[in-house]
Amino acid sequence: MNFKSIFLLLFVCLTAFFIQSSCVNKPVSDKERLTGQFNYKTDPDFIKLPLAYSTKEIYLRKTVFEKFKAMADSAAKAGVTLKALSGTRSYSEQKNIWDNKWNNYFKNGDSIACMKKILLYSSMPSTSRHHWGTDIDINSLEPSYFATGKGLKEYTWLVNNAHKFGFCQVYDDMKKTGRTGYQEEKWHWSYLPESTKFLNEYHAKISYADIKGFKGSNLASKINFIPSFVDGISKKCK
Repeated sequence: MNFKSIFLLLFVCLTAFFIQSSCVNKPVSDKERLTGQFNYKTDPDFIKLPLAYSTKEIYLRKTVFEKFKAMADSAAKAGVTLKALSGTRSYSEQKNIWDNKWNNYFKNGDSIACMKKILLYSSMPSTSRHHWGTDIDINSLEPSYFATGKGLKEYTWLVNNAHKFGFCQVYDDMKKTGRTGYQEEKWHWSYLPESTKFLNEYHAKISYADIKGFKGSNLASKINFIPSFVDGISKKCK
Protein backbone atom coordinates (compact mmCIF):
# COMPACT_ATOMS: atom_id res chain seq x y z
CA MET A 1 0.00 0.00 0.00
CA ASN A 2 1.55 3.33 -1.06
CA PHE A 3 1.59 6.57 0.91
CA LYS A 4 -1.35 8.03 -0.99
CA SER A 5 -3.55 5.00 -0.21
CA ILE A 6 -2.58 5.09 3.46
CA PHE A 7 -3.36 8.80 3.66
CA LEU A 8 -6.75 8.29 1.98
CA LEU A 9 -7.64 5.41 4.31
CA LEU A 10 -6.64 7.45 7.35
CA PHE A 11 -8.70 10.40 6.13
CA VAL A 12 -11.79 8.20 5.65
CA CYS A 13 -11.41 6.62 9.08
CA LEU A 14 -10.96 9.96 10.84
CA THR A 15 -13.94 11.46 8.99
CA ALA A 16 -16.15 8.52 10.00
CA PHE A 17 -14.96 8.81 13.60
CA PHE A 18 -15.76 12.51 13.87
CA ILE A 19 -19.16 12.09 12.22
CA GLN A 20 -20.02 9.32 14.65
CA SER A 21 -18.75 11.33 17.60
CA SER A 22 -20.76 14.38 16.60
CA CYS A 23 -23.90 12.24 16.32
CA VAL A 24 -23.35 10.56 19.66
CA ASN A 25 -22.53 13.79 21.48
CA LYS A 26 -25.07 15.99 19.75
CA PRO A 27 -26.84 17.92 22.50
CA VAL A 28 -30.55 17.27 22.92
CA SER A 29 -32.70 20.38 22.56
CA ASP A 30 -35.42 21.22 25.07
CA LYS A 31 -38.09 20.55 22.46
CA GLU A 32 -36.63 17.14 21.63
CA ARG A 33 -36.54 16.21 25.29
CA LEU A 34 -40.09 17.39 25.92
CA THR A 35 -41.48 15.52 22.90
CA GLY A 36 -39.51 12.29 23.35
CA GLN A 37 -37.22 12.73 20.37
CA PHE A 38 -33.99 11.60 21.99
CA ASN A 39 -32.35 8.33 23.02
CA TYR A 40 -33.20 7.94 26.69
CA LYS A 41 -31.34 4.61 26.84
CA THR A 42 -27.99 6.37 26.42
CA ASP A 43 -28.91 9.56 28.28
CA PRO A 44 -26.85 9.93 31.49
CA ASP A 45 -29.91 11.16 33.42
CA PHE A 46 -31.72 7.85 32.89
CA ILE A 47 -31.29 4.39 34.35
CA LYS A 48 -32.48 0.92 33.42
CA LEU A 49 -34.64 -0.51 36.19
CA PRO A 50 -33.56 -3.76 37.88
CA LEU A 51 -36.00 -6.61 37.26
CA ALA A 52 -36.82 -6.59 40.96
CA TYR A 53 -38.73 -3.38 40.24
CA SER A 54 -39.96 -3.94 36.68
CA THR A 55 -41.48 -6.57 34.41
CA LYS A 56 -39.31 -5.86 31.35
CA GLU A 57 -36.65 -3.44 30.10
CA ILE A 58 -37.79 -0.08 31.46
CA TYR A 59 -35.96 3.21 31.91
CA LEU A 60 -36.70 6.15 34.19
CA ARG A 61 -34.91 9.27 35.27
CA LYS A 62 -32.43 8.33 37.98
CA THR A 63 -34.09 10.68 40.47
CA VAL A 64 -37.50 9.15 39.73
CA PHE A 65 -36.25 5.59 40.09
CA GLU A 66 -34.68 6.37 43.47
CA LYS A 67 -38.08 7.47 44.77
CA PHE A 68 -39.94 4.63 43.09
CA LYS A 69 -37.51 2.14 44.64
CA ALA A 70 -38.05 3.68 48.07
CA MET A 71 -41.82 3.52 47.57
CA ALA A 72 -41.75 -0.09 46.36
CA ASP A 73 -39.52 -1.13 49.27
CA SER A 74 -41.89 0.54 51.71
CA ALA A 75 -44.89 -1.16 50.10
CA ALA A 76 -43.16 -4.54 50.31
CA LYS A 77 -42.98 -4.19 54.09
CA ALA A 78 -46.77 -3.92 54.07
CA GLY A 79 -47.13 -7.00 51.89
CA VAL A 80 -47.73 -5.03 48.69
CA THR A 81 -45.70 -5.59 45.52
CA LEU A 82 -45.19 -2.67 43.15
CA LYS A 83 -43.60 -3.26 39.75
CA ALA A 84 -43.27 -0.92 36.79
CA LEU A 85 -45.00 -2.09 33.61
CA SER A 86 -44.02 0.96 31.60
CA GLY A 87 -41.77 3.96 32.09
CA THR A 88 -40.07 6.23 29.59
CA ARG A 89 -41.27 6.10 25.99
CA SER A 90 -39.72 7.80 22.99
CA TYR A 91 -41.68 9.61 20.29
CA SER A 92 -41.29 6.63 17.95
CA GLU A 93 -42.47 4.16 20.61
CA GLN A 94 -45.55 6.27 21.30
CA LYS A 95 -46.11 6.64 17.55
CA ASN A 96 -46.16 2.85 17.14
CA ILE A 97 -48.88 2.60 19.80
CA TRP A 98 -50.85 5.42 18.19
CA ASP A 99 -50.55 4.17 14.61
CA ASN A 100 -51.53 0.62 15.53
CA LYS A 101 -54.67 1.85 17.27
CA TRP A 102 -55.45 4.26 14.40
CA ASN A 103 -55.27 1.39 11.92
CA ASN A 104 -57.60 -0.68 14.10
CA TYR A 105 -60.14 2.05 14.88
CA PHE A 106 -60.27 4.14 11.71
CA LYS A 107 -63.60 3.51 9.97
CA ASN A 108 -65.73 5.30 7.40
CA GLY A 109 -63.25 8.15 7.12
CA ASP A 110 -64.20 9.57 10.53
CA SER A 111 -60.85 10.80 11.87
CA ILE A 112 -62.31 12.63 14.87
CA ALA A 113 -64.19 9.54 16.10
CA CYS A 114 -61.06 7.44 15.65
CA MET A 115 -58.96 9.95 17.55
CA LYS A 116 -61.40 10.20 20.46
CA LYS A 117 -61.40 6.42 20.84
CA ILE A 118 -57.60 6.26 20.96
CA LEU A 119 -57.49 9.15 23.40
CA LEU A 120 -59.45 7.25 26.00
CA TYR A 121 -56.16 5.80 27.22
CA SER A 122 -53.34 6.68 24.77
CA SER A 123 -51.53 9.96 24.15
CA MET A 124 -50.55 11.52 20.87
CA PRO A 125 -46.84 11.17 20.10
CA SER A 126 -44.93 14.26 21.32
CA THR A 127 -47.52 14.87 24.08
CA SER A 128 -47.13 11.89 26.41
CA ARG A 129 -45.90 12.40 29.97
CA HIS A 130 -44.01 9.15 29.48
CA HIS A 131 -41.59 11.06 27.21
CA TRP A 132 -40.23 12.82 30.29
CA GLY A 133 -39.13 9.76 32.26
CA THR A 134 -41.19 10.92 35.24
CA ASP A 135 -44.28 8.75 34.92
CA ILE A 136 -44.81 5.05 35.65
CA ASP A 137 -47.52 2.51 34.92
CA ILE A 138 -47.72 0.12 37.88
CA ASN A 139 -48.84 -3.54 38.17
CA SER A 140 -51.71 -3.68 35.63
CA LEU A 141 -53.23 -1.73 32.74
CA GLU A 142 -56.71 -3.18 33.32
CA PRO A 143 -59.15 -0.98 35.29
CA SER A 144 -60.92 -4.05 36.68
CA TYR A 145 -57.69 -5.34 38.26
CA PHE A 146 -57.74 -2.58 40.88
CA ALA A 147 -61.42 -3.06 41.78
CA THR A 148 -61.07 -6.14 44.00
CA GLY A 149 -58.67 -8.38 45.87
CA LYS A 150 -54.93 -7.96 45.40
CA GLY A 151 -55.29 -5.07 42.97
CA LEU A 152 -57.56 -3.15 45.32
CA LYS A 153 -55.07 -3.64 48.15
CA GLU A 154 -52.25 -2.30 45.96
CA TYR A 155 -54.26 0.70 44.80
CA THR A 156 -55.41 1.52 48.34
CA TRP A 157 -51.80 1.47 49.52
CA LEU A 158 -50.79 3.81 46.69
CA VAL A 159 -53.64 6.23 47.41
CA ASN A 160 -52.64 6.39 51.08
CA ASN A 161 -48.86 6.42 50.68
CA ALA A 162 -47.62 7.41 47.21
CA HIS A 163 -47.68 11.14 48.03
CA LYS A 164 -45.09 10.53 50.75
CA PHE A 165 -42.62 9.70 47.99
CA GLY A 166 -43.67 12.47 45.61
CA PHE A 167 -46.00 10.43 43.38
CA CYS A 168 -49.51 11.38 42.30
CA GLN A 169 -52.24 9.66 40.26
CA VAL A 170 -52.55 12.18 37.44
CA TYR A 171 -55.64 10.67 35.83
CA ASP A 172 -58.22 10.31 38.58
CA ASP A 173 -61.96 9.62 38.30
CA MET A 174 -63.10 12.38 35.93
CA LYS A 175 -66.77 11.69 36.72
CA LYS A 176 -66.15 12.80 40.28
CA THR A 177 -63.62 15.56 39.73
CA GLY A 178 -64.77 17.07 36.43
CA ARG A 179 -61.30 16.64 34.96
CA THR A 180 -60.98 16.62 31.15
CA GLY A 181 -58.85 14.34 28.97
CA TYR A 182 -58.05 10.67 29.44
CA GLN A 183 -60.10 8.12 31.31
CA GLU A 184 -59.13 7.22 34.87
CA GLU A 185 -55.83 5.32 35.10
CA LYS A 186 -55.26 3.84 38.53
CA TRP A 187 -51.94 2.47 37.31
CA HIS A 188 -50.43 5.77 36.13
CA TRP A 189 -48.37 7.61 38.76
CA SER A 190 -46.23 10.68 38.21
CA TYR A 191 -43.26 11.94 40.22
CA LEU A 192 -44.38 15.53 40.73
CA PRO A 193 -41.10 17.22 41.72
CA GLU A 194 -39.84 16.46 38.20
CA SER A 195 -43.00 16.22 36.07
CA THR A 196 -44.35 19.59 37.22
CA LYS A 197 -41.21 21.26 35.90
CA PHE A 198 -41.57 19.47 32.57
CA LEU A 199 -45.24 20.41 32.26
CA ASN A 200 -44.44 24.08 32.85
CA GLU A 201 -41.65 23.87 30.29
CA TYR A 202 -43.97 22.14 27.83
CA HIS A 203 -46.36 25.10 28.02
CA ALA A 204 -43.54 27.56 27.50
CA LYS A 205 -41.86 25.85 24.54
CA ILE A 206 -44.31 23.54 22.73
CA SER A 207 -47.11 24.57 20.38
CA TYR A 208 -49.44 22.70 18.05
CA ALA A 209 -46.80 23.13 15.33
CA ASP A 210 -44.63 20.70 17.31
CA ILE A 211 -47.34 18.02 17.46
CA LYS A 212 -46.76 16.38 14.10
CA GLY A 213 -45.59 13.37 12.13
CA PHE A 214 -48.38 10.87 12.83
CA LYS A 215 -51.88 10.08 11.58
CA GLY A 216 -54.39 12.69 12.69
CA SER A 217 -51.80 15.12 14.04
CA ASN A 218 -53.40 17.95 12.06
CA LEU A 219 -56.52 17.62 14.22
CA ALA A 220 -54.83 18.30 17.57
CA SER A 221 -55.71 21.99 17.59
CA LYS A 222 -59.29 21.32 16.46
CA ILE A 223 -60.02 19.32 19.60
CA ASN A 224 -58.13 21.75 21.88
CA PHE A 225 -55.76 18.94 22.73
CA ILE A 226 -53.27 20.80 24.92
CA PRO A 227 -55.74 22.32 27.42
CA SER A 228 -58.04 19.29 27.33
CA PHE A 229 -55.49 16.46 27.54
CA VAL A 230 -52.00 17.72 28.41
CA ASP A 231 -53.56 19.84 31.16
CA GLY A 232 -56.29 17.29 31.94
CA ILE A 233 -54.74 16.07 35.19
CA SER A 234 -55.96 15.77 38.75
CA LYS A 235 -56.07 18.99 40.76
CA LYS A 236 -54.08 17.16 43.41
CA CYS A 237 -51.20 16.85 40.94
CA LYS A 238 -51.02 20.54 39.99
